Amino acid sequence: MKRQDGYLTQKSGAWLGHYSRWVTDPRNGEKKRQQRSFKIGPVRTTTKTQARNKLRERIVSELGITADSRATLAWFIEHRWKPVYEGNWRESTKAVNGELLKFVIDRFGTTPIEDMDRVAMQRWLADLAKRKSASLVRHCYIFLRSILTEATEQDYCRKNPARLLQVPRQLKAVKKIYLTLPEIQALLEAATFQPRERALLRLILVTALRPSELFALKWKCLDMVNNTLTITETVYRGKIRPYTKTTEEGQAPRLAVPEDAVMALVEWHSQSKRNGDEDYIFPNEVGGFLLKENYSKRVLKELAKQAGIPKLNFQILRRTVATHAQHLGSLKDVQTILRHKQAETTSQHYIQAIEQTVRETGNLLAAKMLEQPKGNPMK
Repeated sequence: MKRQDGYLTQKSGAWLGHYSRWVTDPRNGEKKRQQRSFKIGPVRTTTKTQARNKLRERIVSELGITADSRATLAWFIEHRWKPVYEGNWRESTKAVNGELLKFVIDRFGTTPIEDMDRVAMQRWLADLAKRKSASLVRHCYIFLRSILTEATEQDYCRKNPARLLQVPRQLKAVKKIYLTLPEIQALLEAATFQPRERALLRLILVTALRPSELFALKWKCLDMVNNTLTITETVYRGKIRPYTKTTEEGQAPRLAVPEDAVMALVEWHSQSKRNGDEDYIFPNEVGGFLLKENYSKRVLKELAKQAGIPKLNFQILRRTVATHAQHLGSLKDVQTILRHKQAETTSQHYIQAIEQTVRETGNLLAAKMLEQPKGNPMK
């Protein structure tokens, strides 16, 4: 029963869908097979594929069993997998996932689910790893696992062919970008005549604020006497919510802000039309909070272009802070500035090696390790 396919016929210029169901005879308790059929649509306006899909949907909805053991991966993704997961995606995530899913669909979309093969998928991931980024490969791996796990749960396949899939070990190294000191200077110069952007950049380059924290800040959060910022709220999925990123709810972190950044904020406060306590420090055109995606596309991208910087986003700005702060204090200090729960996150994903300081460290090491003891000159 779980793998009933049904079949199609034509009658009087229309597609008919045929399937069967089993019912129990109340007189003797025996199961009896009943044939069912229904009109799908005109042959001239409905393709055979469309008619077959309608038949699948009818069998699933009426009998609660797998409509077709030959259902393709693309059909399952669109009609059976997306409806389960898409509701939890943000709008920005939907767009990104749509682009990533194209890679899976382009390769396996026409493959019937029951023909999905672990070896073929593993070879494809390995080949993809030679050409594409590590992030894309990992996403394709996650999608295949999720899609085929759901297909198994819904009885479209007897055994999950992706259960033993592995992420290829040989992934392309991802270059984690950060801004050099000359690039930082060029970026600040590009914002010279934009007081809001100048204040924002000066603040984020010394505090490494996340955009969700940055755009939820109100003027009441700034203590201009003690040079501190108190984070009480964040922007999450287009809404304001209490700050709970690295603290328990109700424990609002207070950040020490360097004098230069405070002065830039004070200057922006004097020029902003919205500078009341309940106003956002960096508002949008109507006084509401800014969205990261909009600001990145409309402002950061343009500033980067003016400064001659190939790529710029908030993660690069945070990574820039971590990288340049690494020699100014301990790892714990940098972790605290970035407000990470784990120091490992700071060291592995944010702090990058600076070629010049690596060379200087090497020279200092050589001077120490190869220094000859006094009184014992080399002969």
